[in-house]
Amino acid sequence: MQKKENSSCNFQESPVSKASELRPFHIRITKRIPNMMFTLKSRIKYYFLRNTTRKNPENQSLDLQVGDWVEVRLLREITSTLDEKGKFKGLYFMPEMEAFCGKKFKIFKKAEKIKLETNGELRKLRNPSYFLEGVHCTGIFQGGCDRACFHYWREEWLKKIPE
Repeated sequence: MQKKENSSCNFQESPVSKASELRPFHIRITKRIPNMMFTLKSRIKYYFLRNTTRKNPENQSLDLQVGDWVEVRLLREITSTLDEKGKFKGLYFMPEMEAFCGKKFKIFKKAEKIKLETNGELRKLRNPSYFLEGVHCTGIFQGGCDRACFHYWREEWLKKIPE
């Protein structure tokens, strides 16, 4: 069997390079506009909720454990904890999380360490966060992301339900 000189090998050109080409600017910006609008809308809403709500006194530690039942606080209570950027202790309250306010869930996991995707560094969280059973990001406000990540919940955003 002889090799044809004009035939190109499948491995000479990476298929990933074609898939990874940078899209034109106008297409990139039109994909980002809905996400930017959702973010702006949420920040405005949180701003007004935060400024029309009394600040909650600092919560005492709830000592939440895996398997405990909790109720997610109402949006008005959560926004009173947020700063101007929509964060509490460095953690965003994402627009997708509003759908779970006022509902009851079981604690699935206490997150104390995370691995950064950018460089693989393992970091210890100063303030532990919690994952709730069945509570995943839909990605609607993130440009249609399909990852279905857990939402990180701060203890101050949750109320422990007595057994």
